[in-house]
Amino acid sequence: MTSPMPSRRLVLAWAALLCAPALAAAAASSATPAAATASGGGAYQVEIVIFRAAAAPAGGEDLAAGAEGRGFNHQFDSSASPPAVYRTLEASQMQLGGVAARLRNNGYRVLAHAGWVQGATDWPRHAGLPLEQVGVNVTGLSGNVYVERGQFLHLGFNLKLGDNPAWSLSELRKIRFNEKNYFDHPGFGVIAIVSPAARGTG
Repeated sequence: MTSPMPSRRLVLAWAALLCAPALAAAAASSATPAAATASGGGAYQVEIVIFRAAAAPAGGEDLAAGAEGRGFNHQFDSSASPPAVYRTLEASQMQLGGVAARLRNNGYRVLAHAGWVQGATDWPRHAGLPLEQVGVNVTGLSGNVYVERGQFLHLGFNLKLGDNPAWSLSELRKIRFNEKNYFDHPGFGVIAIVSPAARGTG
């Protein structure tokens, strides 16, 4: 019998089990990140699955602690314009449907599964796209998605789930194209994949 997730360690273990080996490779600091150049004039296909345990994690961790802002250095650029969203993806164009199904089958609640094609901001401007602009409208879930290009490509999230208190997840990191990346909080997590794309339809 599977019990609810009590901690980040168990969340990460389940995510690694569901998505290995790509997640483990993406999380390793020795992995070579992707160069920032994409096809189609700098367009990137982004797909995310946001999920949580069916029940709130039990004790042992401070779920109300503020977001750490790993990789952001606590510098969010509210004056910079967010990147353009070129189109959203149909379900048939997404890659993480199997991951979302396995999460549901193992007792997790999938809060959102969405995909879209967007541009990127220059690293480290930290100007994100609100979830609503990429088709994610979930009660109690808010925040931004960040795709940034410098020498390497960066992907990040600054999210809040719930209220009084809100759970916060805030992390930006270098990524590799076409590999699953896991961003975690003791109470919820995001699995994401980024691929080069063209701006037009297709």
